[in-house]
Amino acid sequence: MKGLLMRGSNWYGELKERKNSVFDAIESHYPTLSKSQKRIADYYMHNYDQAVFMTAKKLAQKLNTSESTVVRFAVSIGYDGFPHLQEHLRDSIKNVMTTKQRLTTKKEPRSLGDNIRNSFARDLQDIKMTLDALNVKNVEMIARKIMQAKRVFVIGNRSSKIIADYLVYYLNFFHANVHASHHGVNEIFEQLHHLTKEDMVIIVSFPRYTKRTLEVAEFVHRMGTPIFAITDAQDAPVVKFATYELYASYSFDSFIDSHVAPMSLVNALITAIAYENFEDATQRLQKLEELWKQYGTYYYG
Repeated sequence: MKGLLMRGSNWYGELKERKNSVFDAIESHYPTLSKSQKRIADYYMHNYDQAVFMTAKKLAQKLNTSESTVVRFAVSIGYDGFPHLQEHLRDSIKNVMTTKQRLTTKKEPRSLGDNIRNSFARDLQDIKMTLDALNVKNVEMIARKIMQAKRVFVIGNRSSKIIADYLVYYLNFFHANVHASHHGVNEIFEQLHHLTKEDMVIIVSFPRYTKRTLEVAEFVHRMGTPIFAITDAQDAPVVKFATYELYASYSFDSFIDSHVAPMSLVNALITAIAYENFEDATQRLQKLEELWKQYGTYYYG
């Protein structure tokens, strides 16, 4: 166990203070594990970002062990089976790993060039995974629901607010009543207390999930107003309050909250809205072009 702690660097000492994570389970059971199971434990501690996407078979092949050993490892550290372990690992990564820890958990340092190239590769992979899983019909349906709503409120906190603001910017081109809820003189609950079932609230929520976003989601849900959630997975906490959802892939292996895939998803949604209301959208954009030209918004050379 001493070797495991040393290889884990400072982040592991911080993790020990947190409860109910996969990492806690591995630590508490580590002394009783077999030699082959300790190899699996070490891999989870230092390569969690790869392990989270693996099946038991793939993990066994990676570590040159048997699939049954991987399954026994999951049971040995307190889980019902391998799927239960993987589900808790996803939750642990999203909710336990701090920004600092995501920067320092790599087992071997990389060169700056490698890290830069890996950043691009990670974003490309996120976009591909989002596209591969995308239900186009669902995007079209949500686009129609947004345009049918009397008012649209868009909510996002911390880094997710960037996506929310981006969505508000383009939604204003096509919908006449879009609001970006924000913290200010009026508490956010006061801004939303007059919601009706004819309105829609769009909530953007990506790891690390903020408590306030979930409080707002629960508040809106109790009022009976439809919620459209833009998040990373079906087990994201905001989903239980949502009427509609769209998912964008989100990588765990960086201290940066990379929202390239969510931005691409928003672009697809705005495109669907524009083409679903093509004539009206064309007229609106033409009027905007005239307005921008009249007031010198853009440089025309």
